[in-house]
Amino acid sequence: MKIDMGMIGASAAACGPVAAAAEADGFDGVWASESVTDAFLQSQAALMASKDISVGTAIAVAFARNPMSTAYLAWDLAAMSGGRFVLGLGSQIKPHIERRFSMPWSAPVGRMRDYLLALDAIFTAWRDGSRLAYEGTHYQHTLMTPVFTPHHHEYRIPTMIAAVGAKMTELGGELCDGLLLHGMTTTAYLDEVTLPALEKGLAASGRSRRDVELYCPLFLVMGDTEEEMAESARKTREQIAFYASTPAYRAVLDSVGYGDLQVELQDLSREGRWEEMGQRIDDTLLGEIALVGTAEEMPHLVRERFTGRLDRVSSYFAWPGGDPDRLRSVLADFDAGAAR
Repeated sequence: MKIDMGMIGASAAACGPVAAAAEADGFDGVWASESVTDAFLQSQAALMASKDISVGTAIAVAFARNPMSTAYLAWDLAAMSGGRFVLGLGSQIKPHIERRFSMPWSAPVGRMRDYLLALDAIFTAWRDGSRLAYEGTHYQHTLMTPVFTPHHHEYRIPTMIAAVGAKMTELGGELCDGLLLHGMTTTAYLDEVTLPALEKGLAASGRSRRDVELYCPLFLVMGDTEEEMAESARKTREQIAFYASTPAYRAVLDSVGYGDLQVELQDLSREGRWEEMGQRIDDTLLGEIALVGTAEEMPHLVRERFTGRLDRVSSYFAWPGGDPDRLRSVLADFDAGAAR
């Protein structure tokens, strides 16, 4: 099982040093996140500061860009890194696409399918010189001249999409190299919804589970003292409550018998009662979503829960700092005896 580092909230300027340190510590990859800055700028900085690890976007907002703009960015990042770049896309939600990015919104699964097919058509035209003639429901790309064709390279650009619901997961299984799952999940939801939907998509494309990677940033409650554990648990409860207040995650809560909590949390969020929301996440629900233990226990706990379900993981929050040798030892244990 691969162990990665997320760069949620990092500025582009910070991503270079973060990626260099992650590579030195033994992480397998780093993921840029489109929150406070552009995920492709973060990825460029990370790629320039590293030599061997993979660098991906988890996520770049697909519908904030057209497929051609995304294709140029991904193509150049793959070229400059010798093929280490992974294109991870997400749909975001309607208010952000329409009101933050001022872009059109429609049924996200259908639009994402069109987006992925358009990307494939563009990459194919650039690779083999064929005529670009993509005409989909939402995107049409029918013009590509030599002046605007980027420099040729043979690096494959793995593409992954963020998925929570069954239909988007199925689409990823059909058309993508992997899925970017959300830490707001349970083993019950993975087994009952995610993995069956993935298999359905894989069957449609004539592929198997070995042909895709599943990545997830996990909620890991870690600490060496009671005080540290309590603080880590508090942060995790509050973050889980924030996601659980969103209707999109009702099915995740339903998988472990907590579906009614979603409505309660949504009401509290509308009233701005954020601290109270975290207090609604009891120990049972925390244990269904998060793993609780010391840093040294995490490799075993992750493998025990997710072997056969996930292929690469990261910690949603930062690892305990202060001792680089300790961190390297913990990361090395993710490889020791791990089986897919």
